[in-house]
Amino acid sequence: MNQSSTSCNNRKENSQTVLHACEFPALLMQADPRQVVTANKKACDLFGKNLSQIEGHRGGQVFDCIHSFTEAGCGKDINCENCKIKIAVVETFTTGESQDAVRTILDIKKHNEITPYDMQVSTEKIGDFALITIQKYKMSTRSCWRPRKP
Repeated sequence: MNQSSTSCNNRKENSQTVLHACEFPALLMQADPRQVVTANKKACDLFGKNLSQIEGHRGGQVFDCIHSFTEAGCGKDINCENCKIKIAVVETFTTGESQDAVRTILDIKKHNEITPYDMQVSTEKIGDFALITIQKYKMSTRSCWRPRKP
C-alpha cells in the first residue's frame, strides 16, 4: 500500500470517528465532484441504505430526491438551481461558513411513490470536506409536487 492510500484510509477512518460521534445522522461530502465520502450509521438507518449505497453518490441520490433521477441528475437538473440544501453545501465549500438549520421540502421517490419530505440540515466545513447533519427528514403534511406541464 502506498503512502497516499494510507493517508486516504486514515482520513476516512478519522472521518468515521467524527461522524459516529454526531448526535444526528450525518454525511461527509467532498467538493469536487460534490459527492458523499462516507456516512454514519444513523444516516444509513434513516435512509434505509448501506454505505455502498451512499458513498460516492450525490446528496439527492442519498435522499432519493426526484430530481436526482432526471437525465441531468442531482445538483444539475434545472429544478436544483434553488435547492436550499445544495445552496447551503456550496456556500459552506465556497466561504467556509457553516449553515445552520436549513429547511426545505423535497419530493422523495420511494417504492415508485413521490412524497414530500420536510428536511432540515446544517453544514460545517471540516478540512477539505463538508459535514452535513440531518436534523429532520420526515414525510410532510403539505404537498409541493406538481406534475410538469407537457
